[in-house]
Amino acid sequence: MSQILIQDVRLIDPINRVDRESCDVLLRDGVLAELGSGLEASPETVAVRRPGSVVSPAFLDLHCHLRDPGQPWKERVGRATAAAAAGGFGAVCAMANLVPPVDTVERFRAAQREAKAFARVTVLQLGACTEGLEGASPAPLEELARAGAVAFSDDGRNGIGLEVLVRVLRRAADLGRTVAVHPEDEQLLARVNPEGEDPGRWHLRPPDAELSAIERALQALRIVPQARLHLQHISTARGAELVRQAKAEGLPVTAEVTPHHLMLSGAELEAKGRPVSRCNPPLRTEADRTALWEALLDGTIDALASDHAPHELAPAEERAPGFSGVQLVLSAVLGQGGAGAHLPRLVEALSAGPRRVLGEPGRETGGEGLRTGEPASLTWFDPACHWTPDASNWLSLSTNTPFWGETLRGCVLSTFSRGRMVHLNPELVPELARA
Repeated sequence: MSQILIQDVRLIDPINRVDRESCDVLLRDGVLAELGSGLEASPETVAVRRPGSVVSPAFLDLHCHLRDPGQPWKERVGRATAAAAAGGFGAVCAMANLVPPVDTVERFRAAQREAKAFARVTVLQLGACTEGLEGASPAPLEELARAGAVAFSDDGRNGIGLEVLVRVLRRAADLGRTVAVHPEDEQLLARVNPEGEDPGRWHLRPPDAELSAIERALQALRIVPQARLHLQHISTARGAELVRQAKAEGLPVTAEVTPHHLMLSGAELEAKGRPVSRCNPPLRTEADRTALWEALLDGTIDALASDHAPHELAPAEERAPGFSGVQLVLSAVLGQGGAGAHLPRLVEALSAGPRRVLGEPGRETGGEGLRTGEPASLTWFDPACHWTPDASNWLSLSTNTPFWGETLRGCVLSTFSRGRMVHLNPELVPELARA
């Protein structure tokens, strides 16, 4: 029998509204056996103590591009999910914009087979909203839901008009599934990028494109108010304000923000001379960055999501947009006041918030929080520890991150997913490494 006793930690469980200092956590064969103070270790128990560390429900990433099957030179399922586990994530939501996209049951099952064979953590696969992500005709949503799709999204594209979006929302509502929208108006982007043929590589992406797409999505939601709408990677102050107003109106809308939009402005990255400098939507102004923090902290934005978008490195003019980052979401944001009063809110945005976005499908990832007698899905991290992403510790196949070589705050010590230890930092927890 394997027993682990983690002693004297801070227990932050936003799902059950618990924030408790000096707590002990006993794991027995992967099951959360006991929570309390002053728990005693038996002879067969490995006891570990790291003052100042935190145990929380395992994080859930709402927005992860696995690239495989289809583009294995950019990322592999095993590498991406190992990086996710090292970032404290016990589950990731895999986007449907594979090559080809997940818009049929056959392609959905192919993605599931890849995940089942190689994934380190739970992979929750999304299905496409529309055929080919083109926005013209809804995908077979009912069939995809029966096959296991936890939500629907055309992420990477937004060619969907109001009429089709209303149809998608209606059908998804009947299925109890959330529709996640990439809020960039492709018609507007096409007008400002007349020479570009590939929507993913349009260079000019003004804030108005985000605002137009959000307004259209909210208009559709008003027509189908029983639906669940989720807005991905909000990047502007005005976009956050539209979400705030919609929630005040009582609309069932949720939103996410990425660590790079929280931590970096376009001008700041340019000033640093960082070689990786482009993502969709782009990094905005310092005023936008500040407004996104305010929206996250006041609950307007529900979740932190990586938008893990791995690509091969290339010359700047040929570089595909997107950042690799599922391993460093927690660490990237902890430097911005996260180690103090805001820490419980950040943990909530990584755990309870994403599960609320998914609704019922989120329960299979430890949606009831830290409950004794259940297989453990938890993250143990030290918010005061520092590390630097480099070739010695980076697990994703792709290194296209603006945080490469930057000293970050917050180290994940161990991650459990459905009773399995899926990550252990042997340097920081040598007692468990030797066990």
